[in-house]
Amino acid sequence: MSSDVTETGFGPRLRPAPRALLQRLRQIMAETGGTAQDRLDQFAKTIAASLVGDVCSIYVRRPDDVLELFASEGLKQSAIHVTRMGMDEGLVGWVARRKQPLQVKDAKSHEAFSYREETGEDDLNGFLGVPIIRSGQVLGVLVIQNRTERVYTDDELEVAQTVATILAEIVATGELLEARDTEDVAALLHKPETAKGSPIVAGIAHGIVFRRDPRIRAHPTFASDVALEKQKLEDAIAEVQKSVDDMIARDPNLSGSTREVLEVFRLFAYDKGWARKMTEKVLAGLSAESAVEQVQAENRKKMREVSDPYLRERFHDLEDLTRRLLRVLSGDTSTGPGELPENAVLLAESLGPAELLEYHSPQLKGVVVGEAAGTSHAAIIARSLGIPMVSGLPEIVDLAIAGDEVIIDGSTGEVHLRPPETTRVAFADKSRLRSEALAHYASLRHEPAVTKDGVRIELQMNAGLLIDMPHLEETGAKAVGLFRTELQFLLGQSLPTASAQETLYRQIMDAAGDKPVIFRTADIGSDKRAGYMTGPREANPAMGWRGLRMSLDREGLMRTQIRALISAARGRDLSFMFPLVTTREELITAKKMVDKELDRYRKLHGEPPKIRIGSMIEIPAAAWQLREIARECDFLSIGGNDLAQFFFAADRETDAVSRRYDPLSPSFVSFLGRTVKEAKAAGKPIGYCGEQAGDSLMALALLAIGVETLSVPASAIGPLKAMIRSVTFGELRDEMARLMSLDLPSLRPALGEWAASHEVEMPR
Repeated sequence: MSSDVTETGFGPRLRPAPRALLQRLRQIMAETGGTAQDRLDQFAKTIAASLVGDVCSIYVRRPDDVLELFASEGLKQSAIHVTRMGMDEGLVGWVARRKQPLQVKDAKSHEAFSYREETGEDDLNGFLGVPIIRSGQVLGVLVIQNRTERVYTDDELEVAQTVATILAEIVATGELLEARDTEDVAALLHKPETAKGSPIVAGIAHGIVFRRDPRIRAHPTFASDVALEKQKLEDAIAEVQKSVDDMIARDPNLSGSTREVLEVFRLFAYDKGWARKMTEKVLAGLSAESAVEQVQAENRKKMREVSDPYLRERFHDLEDLTRRLLRVLSGDTSTGPGELPENAVLLAESLGPAELLEYHSPQLKGVVVGEAAGTSHAAIIARSLGIPMVSGLPEIVDLAIAGDEVIIDGSTGEVHLRPPETTRVAFADKSRLRSEALAHYASLRHEPAVTKDGVRIELQMNAGLLIDMPHLEETGAKAVGLFRTELQFLLGQSLPTASAQETLYRQIMDAAGDKPVIFRTADIGSDKRAGYMTGPREANPAMGWRGLRMSLDREGLMRTQIRALISAARGRDLSFMFPLVTTREELITAKKMVDKELDRYRKLHGEPPKIRIGSMIEIPAAAWQLREIARECDFLSIGGNDLAQFFFAADRETDAVSRRYDPLSPSFVSFLGRTVKEAKAAGKPIGYCGEQAGDSLMALALLAIGVETLSVPASAIGPLKAMIRSVTFGELRDEMARLMSLDLPSLRPALGEWAASHEVEMPR
């Protein structure tokens, strides 16, 4: 079969498994005579013939993590159920352990090769091994071997992978093994799993797994009537296409950008390449549901291998369409999140902020996300809602089955899937201790954040949504030190109007009462871009067209927001700051826009509110010219997350480098100390804003270098206040001076030891 190209432009369409092979496998499964072993032997024989292999072997993983030879065409029959290898043994173990295919033209030359005399494989050279995976769990390995030193083609690899996926389905459903062996496979699929990801939002959640995937009814892997399955698939695709058409037709007044996004989505729904892939699998003998699931698995694999954000977004479109298609096939026509079960813990490959808000309910207790990067907006929402969250665990997302018991710890990043009793007990104790700690922090709500020797620190709260505002009173924070206005831009389907912005800002000020709110103008760009936003594709967006840079080039956007802020503040003082200020000249240009809006307000409404303008110091260039920038503003705020990112040249959204550098390195702390001194010399107040300041050890270092205002997530207010009230500032300052004189890679261990020895109260 020749290669083809899909209409999506994703590249060559991979050759599907030969129809004759799948049809023969379907016939084997339909035969009523013989034992499960007979069918398995026939599978091996048929696959070997199709892939022109001298040997085809099927290994099944046992509950003790041993891979047992269950069937083979070409090896000695006496080796079946005798040859067993550990997950760390041989080429078969290599494939199972890494969950990825392996092909070697000379098997004996590979470092993992393990010779088994009883198999009679002395004269074999070419080797192709593919893992048999279901729900993220390796159930076995499919192996093709040849006497020649053979290099297998991409087409042959795809055929083997497709067959391995089918094997996984029928092995798990008990259609190919004896009852006892099927029970062992079920035990593997439901064994306890533990993993550690990135802690995003602190807290412990104990509940059951909820998946966004539609609930697919039990269905056969192979079609009993190919024509009927083909018609069922075509009808389901047509229904999904109609639902997308209806979505667009429902509102004829859609904005141009929103309509553009939906039109792209519709192109994918009508893409002939997407439909053809599924139809070919049905014609080869799979049921409609199995065909759709096969294509979904292929797309997910490709998505994880793609780093380009545009292509990843397109794969997300296909994933959305596939879920809709599976819902139709299962008879579930709902398009929303549906009703969550009690104590639900949501597991998803990826999650947008709007989606998380859709799922928000008292039943949602926690969130686990597969992708480590690109989750910052969902994380902000989760933090606002007080929902424990862990990210960067695609393997746990794969392994989890709806209804599984799960425990997550958002403070450590631990996730326990199907936990044993000992783990349940341990986390019950941990949850009780956390509840006691929260009660202790609540008791400090009205107490001042002052050190034992009388140094007063102002603790402010970060926010971005109206639902954040009750935390201001609950935590006892003195102000909202950072209100992220961009969330209103990112969560909507189109650019918010001046009226909508004004309404939100007025509601925020009303909710704050007599406490100040510092608004940050829209920090858009880099990873902060909604679907309706267009702009240049950049190789390094974090250092590109974003923040104040974008706003200065989009004067209409900037002035509309400033106009809304001024109008919302009638009768009240107004404070706002600009993000990612790079030069004094940029700040001067931004202030001219503010002046134009103030003049406009005077002409229409009279005297405008009193305004304080601030600058966020988020890049080294701004820190090094801080005195010049300070002359043009009323206050300064260090944006620690971005400043550290640019200081270390390490993308904070990339795990491979973000964890390599510690903000508590002496070099960065020294740089911060210089920045604080420059601000004080210029006579301007300076605070520290960002997730870093929620780290108690980092907060200690910031206090020691003279930072007197910290703006942190609401959940960090209580722990920081308890810590501040237990420390003596003079002793802390002296210890920091001593530590900075030493040659330390990080201040963290030594500062932690000092805090423990001086009975400084740290988070429990």
